[in-house]
Amino acid sequence: MRLLPLVFSITFAHVLFSAENGASTDSLADDSAPVTAFSSDFFAGAISDANAFDEESGKQRLIQLKSTALSPAFSFSTGYIYKNNPDGNSLKNRNRDGNALNLSLMVSSGLGEFALLDQIVCAPSLMLMQMRTYNDIAKDFGTQYRGGNTDVQIAGVSFPFVLPMDFIFTIGHTYMRPMLLENDNVLLYNNTPNVSLSKSLPLFNGDSLALNFGYSYTISKGDTELEGLSSSFGDTIAQSLAQSDGILDPFNLNDTYSFSLSVSYPKPITEKLTIIPSANVNQSTYVKGSNDGRKDTMYTIGVGSSYKITDWCSLSTVSNFMSKESNKADVAAFKDFNGGLTLGFNYSF
Repeated sequence: MRLLPLVFSITFAHVLFSAENGASTDSLADDSAPVTAFSSDFFAGAISDANAFDEESGKQRLIQLKSTALSPAFSFSTGYIYKNNPDGNSLKNRNRDGNALNLSLMVSSGLGEFALLDQIVCAPSLMLMQMRTYNDIAKDFGTQYRGGNTDVQIAGVSFPFVLPMDFIFTIGHTYMRPMLLENDNVLLYNNTPNVSLSKSLPLFNGDSLALNFGYSYTISKGDTELEGLSSSFGDTIAQSLAQSDGILDPFNLNDTYSFSLSVSYPKPITEKLTIIPSANVNQSTYVKGSNDGRKDTMYTIGVGSSYKITDWCSLSTVSNFMSKESNKADVAAFKDFNGGLTLGFNYSF
């Protein structure tokens, strides 16, 4: 059942990305406005979750070693999300809430488990994921959010090293490609190398506290200005403007480096039910592109739960309160509450 929390956390981050981008979500509310950027907040959260490593399985690998066989797995989830502040506005400007339906399909495979020295184990893995989000499925606002419906393809590789004293050091790389469903326009290509260090702290009552520190660097490329104009105004007008210097060159959207610190407390209630309160701080600094010099800080506190229906099916819930701050005056600082329910299926070969 290790795959379900991974799928759920990535999918939930994907649904929330529009609420975290105070600068660009206004364009999603206008069918005629071209969408030209995605928030790096989404990528910072998704990268962190995509490289999460199961603490207990890491301990088992120290004992159950010498495995070099592939371990493929398949996972699918669907969830409904409520968003208190979908436009990412300041509280005084917030005038509506929202909802979204998301679908997620993932295929992954462990590549074996390899001993390094006497007390270090590496268990590399590959992951491919397809995610789809439909905003405002209740049609509370007509077709207003139709332009924000998205597909996201993700491919990732990770190399977690189980170290002495239950430390886990992970090196990974993730590629992401978001695409607007309305016109199949791919606006962004992200490559993100990342590292993280996690530690499980045993508590007096037999439970454990999970700590994680992560660093990632997102290299972001988007369409050329010519391609953007073509999708918005038509090929004829766009070609007539192509004589402008640089219009044929891809532009850098938001190269970003991010630090994150998180803590979670998985609390088993019954054999099937687990409650997971958590807190996270993520700081993203933009180093290239139109957002150069911008620094955003996101604080998140929440509680989730997972109920194991069968060995291959689980029901999960989550509720989060988020607060975002920025050093740029034109970037809206906002607060938002989100909650959702997800049904997940997984099968290991």
